[in-house]
Parts: sequence; structure tokens; C-alpha cells
Amino acid sequence: MSRGQFIFAGAPYSNSAPLVDKLNEVDSRVRVINDHPANLVADLNTGRADVALIPVAHLFGHPELTMLEGLGVAADGPVRSVLLKCNVPIDEIRTVRRDLASATSNALAELLLEKQFGCEVEMVTAGDADAQVVIGDRALCGEPASAGDVDLAEAWKEMTGLPFVFAVWAVRADYSDIQAVTEIAHKAFKAGFQSLDKIAERYANEQGGSIAFWVDYLSNSIHYKLDARDLEGLARFKTLLDF
Repeated sequence: MSRGQFIFAGAPYSNSAPLVDKLNEVDSRVRVINDHPANLVADLNTGRADVALIPVAHLFGHPELTMLEGLGVAADGPVRSVLLKCNVPIDEIRTVRRDLASATSNALAELLLEKQFGCEVEMVTAGDADAQVVIGDRALCGEPASAGDVDLAEAWKEMTGLPFVFAVWAVRADYSDIQAVTEIAHKAFKAGFQSLDKIAERYANEQGGSIAFWVDYLSNSIHYKLDARDLEGLARFKTLLDF
């Protein structure tokens, strides 16, 4: 028997809006909270949240968690919002400043620099660096990418031929209402995707850019329904990270 309330946790980024926006409209039992991505696993394990949209690197490192089937935040080629901003030619990169909002993007950048570009790098949290990981709306709406910058999803596709999954809905493996929250998540995504124009209009007003720009980003750069190729890409990333 389902409990009276379901608490979903996410981060307030545009790329997750089609998954999150309609959650409490499709089911009145849902409450939505926003938190920093680094806190979402703790939200699950302390019971502050029942479901959280977590970076996949956190999923790999926490076997007590399991993903909901069929949904996530993924890209099959250039994503435009997960960049390695390079201050030197790529073969000269020795230090990379992390984006503290995404363990997954930091791990992806380090992996690609090693495997795809043959660089040995040190990942740092502050100070000057040869390159920096920049994600989310800050990457999408900030300074235009220069010729030397790397779209990390595009580089992953070039290396593996597979899509890259950045985040997934996750619950504790012993959570008793997995079927119920999975159904809610899929209903919310269907409603969110049908409202893409309204989501795009909101971000155009808040962040700038045209409605068409945001519709294109949310419907073409990002996809949310995960298929067998997405899961293969997810498994490949886990293997390459030695989890």
C-alpha cells in the first residue's frame, strides 16, 4: 500500500525541467524539493527524499541505490551545456578545475582527457587551471564556446559511438513504492514534454535567448527516454571508471 506522500528531489537546472516541472500536477501526493546535486544521495539515504535525480557517478558509488527504469538526462552527441573550457591547446592541458555541481561531468572530463586525448591531468577545485569543466545553464548561456573548447558529450560519442547519460531518477534499493514513483515519473515527463513551449518561454525570460533556442536544446540536445543504447553507454562509463 502506498504511503501518503512522495518526495522527489532535483536540482534547479533547465535540462531537468521536463522531468520535474509537472510532478506535483500529475499526482497530488508529490512534493518536490530542490537541492545541490552533491547533496541528493544524502537526501535519499537520510529519508529527506524518496526519489532523487542524481548524477550517475553517484549512482555507481552507492550500491544501496537503484535507478528507476526508462528515464534520465542524456545526450547522443553535442549537448552544448557540458563543456571543457580550454585556456591552452588540449594537448597541453595538465590541470582542470572541477565544476562543483557535477561529479559526473568532472569524471567524464578526466576520463576523456586520458583516454581520448592522451593527457595526464590533475583535477583541482580552485585557482587557475589549464581548463575548467562548466555545466548547465552557465555553460549554455555564458560565453560562447571557443574553437578549442570541448563538448564532453560529443567527445564521448566520438570515442564510444554511444549516448551519454548524465543523471537518472534513483531510490533506495529497499524502497517499498518503486512501482508507484516510477509511474509518477513517467506521467510527469509525458506532461512536461507536452508543455515544452511553456518551459522554453520561462527559461527565455529568466536566462535570455529565444523560445526556439530553448525548445531546440530541450528536445534535440537532451533526451529523457532511455533505451538500450543509453543503458549501454551508462554501462560503458561505469566500466571505464572501474566501478
